[in-house]
Amino acid sequence: MRDRLGATTQESKGAMLILASTAAFCVMSALVRYASDIDPYKTTLFRFVIGLGILGTAALFGRIKLRFTHGPLLFLRGLFGGTAILIFFWSIPKLGVGKATVLIYSFPIFGSLFSAIFLNERVGLAQVAAMLVAFGGVGLLASDHGRAAALWSLPGRHELVTIVGAMLGGIALVLVKKLHDTDSSYAIFFAQCVIGLWVVVVPANVVPCAIGWTGGLLLVAIGVTSAVGQLLSTEGYRYLPVMTGSLLGMLVPVLNYAAGVTMFGEPISARSLIGSAAVLGASVVALRKNKNLSER
Repeated sequence: MRDRLGATTQESKGAMLILASTAAFCVMSALVRYASDIDPYKTTLFRFVIGLGILGTAALFGRIKLRFTHGPLLFLRGLFGGTAILIFFWSIPKLGVGKATVLIYSFPIFGSLFSAIFLNERVGLAQVAAMLVAFGGVGLLASDHGRAAALWSLPGRHELVTIVGAMLGGIALVLVKKLHDTDSSYAIFFAQCVIGLWVVVVPANVVPCAIGWTGGLLLVAIGVTSAVGQLLSTEGYRYLPVMTGSLLGMLVPVLNYAAGVTMFGEPISARSLIGSAAVLGASVVALRKNKNLSER
């Protein structure tokens, strides 16, 4: 009885941490939307620099330990994951925080597909059906350009780039799953920050943009909320099954969609609602059918 109560308490603690992480990621997305006049390279650069700063400081005071085992896979995880984050930050001002988040958060579907291809994981009938539904939802959402008269149209280039970001996120997810056999979550997060930093450091300093003190503080806030969200998520997974944590994390696109409509007046249509529901529902099915899916 006492063991069961202790396990329940631990799971409740994990759920609260994941929910707090979800809130931090939602605030981060809203801040990125608010900072639309700042180029995404600088926004992403601050995200990685502050992540490195927080991890480095925590390691300096002995709060965490950074040990790296599988360097090549860590590099690839950082490359694909860092590029996916850059695309996400780029897509928010282009598509709106709601649409961009839903498209990017289709990555579990691509993760399931790539896991079947590269890790030889079995894909059940439910997962195949979820993939088909998700791809249909992505198509609906990506082809929604606000023209009510058109039953179907081709995805725009911004939508296509965002879908590529989701694919890269799916590849990163497969790499994370593989890396959890050898490296800690903190090392994996550190790799994302340090390799992502190299991806954006040059364009962030080439593209001219006068941000001022207000913009600088806004970028710091984006970096802090992102890093805090990631660290809370990492801590939450210590107390929860990965499947449960991943399902709670799917609240991010739901809340971001609501924030986009209510806070920023982003348009909403029947097509985008159906497409978003299809993507999110299918992603939940994919996560439930793959209990070993790792954190984003």
